[in-house]
Amino acid sequence: MKKTVLLLCGGRSDEHEISLISAYHVLQAIDRKRFSPIVVGIGKDGTWYLEEESSFYVDGLSADTIQLNTKRPKVSLLPYLDNGRGTLQAGEKHYAFDVVFPILHGPFGEDGTLQGLFETVGVPYVGANCGSSWNCMDKERTKLLCAQAGIPSARFVVLHAAQEFTSKAKAIEELGWPVFVKPARQGSSVGINKVSEEKFLEDAILEAFCFDNKVLVEAGVVGRELECGVLGLRSKPKASVVGEIVPSTKVGFYSYQEKYLASETELLLPAPLDEAQTREVQALALRVFSVMECDGMARVDFFAEASSGKLLLNEINTIPGFTPISMYPKLWKESGVDYPSLVTRLLELAYERKGESCE
Repeated sequence: MKKTVLLLCGGRSDEHEISLISAYHVLQAIDRKRFSPIVVGIGKDGTWYLEEESSFYVDGLSADTIQLNTKRPKVSLLPYLDNGRGTLQAGEKHYAFDVVFPILHGPFGEDGTLQGLFETVGVPYVGANCGSSWNCMDKERTKLLCAQAGIPSARFVVLHAAQEFTSKAKAIEELGWPVFVKPARQGSSVGINKVSEEKFLEDAILEAFCFDNKVLVEAGVVGRELECGVLGLRSKPKASVVGEIVPSTKVGFYSYQEKYLASETELLLPAPLDEAQTREVQALALRVFSVMECDGMARVDFFAEASSGKLLLNEINTIPGFTPISMYPKLWKESGVDYPSLVTRLLELAYERKGESCE
């Protein structure tokens, strides 16, 4: 019997548009012999809409134009299981589903809030659980938890208010130049700026605070940017090949613009590493996945210092981008798992975590 998949996309975060593009491609890849999708789009104001597959977005598949189709019936999630299935209500009609695929990036999708809702209802869902999602979304918490496990990252200073800039100026100066100013709980490089001179620092901090109420100022690392995909339950995860990002010299880092709009960044798949270096990255990615108590999927990003070759954790993403140009599906394709097989495996893992089968 087919399982009904609730595909959630859009969302309240600044990665709303990327989520819609990811959802389009997940829909194309779902195995229709085993799964039947229901699409629910979440507007930027948090409203849920029951969508049609063929028209859940408007204005094309470009990140700078795409919009959710909000001319659809509003829908709500009922907070209980009915005959072991989740239930949506739109007007007087009810729609049952068996498993959730949340392809929502950033806050209110990747940060544990939505996962907590699914846990309350009791329905299987793709990806990390509530606590793991929250910890992984917060760059400071990720670095602190991994540091306790002996996994290093670049030095950083945390600001909880823009006014702290003055009192922590000396600590920031000791990081050296350049620094990267980042909202603590955002993805897709939203709100991130590379700052090479002190005179530009305050403006970058103020911009980052537009996206979060906690900001990291992080020491720049001279070296290579390496990424590795992880797939599976935390009891037995697998690591993909390692990829390398070579940022455009014009921008100097892998910005939102470079990721989704007019990119001049080069992606090397697989990364030009020797066998020992590759195994080291893969082993550390699996360790981060375990320390952060992840399940399902994650993309783990590292810096390899040019001077020493030492690996430094950058971040971990529990719902990485699923667009055709996104690194996570590319890493797994290079590892022998094509896009449709990846989607199927993630749905299977949602059931396996609950000790059930999706057959």
